[in-house]
Amino acid sequence: MSERAAKKAIKKIAKREGKSESEIREEMERAIMIGFLNKETRYKWNSLFGSGRLPSPEEFITVLSLKIARG
Repeated sequence: MSERAAKKAIKKIAKREGKSESEIREEMERAIMIGFLNKETRYKWNSLFGSGRLPSPEEFITVLSLKIARG
């Protein structure tokens, strides 16, 4: 999935949930931060996004969708 497709996915989620795109991004950013701060899974974050790097919601969707597609 491209970053453009990730932006489109956020737009669809916002419409479905009756929220603005910025609200959805904020919710995703909070969820990403919670996952990022989990010490037990930090190695996974580092391997996916780089050591100590916090991804944007679009990058998160893009990277994980590619990881899932590859199996």
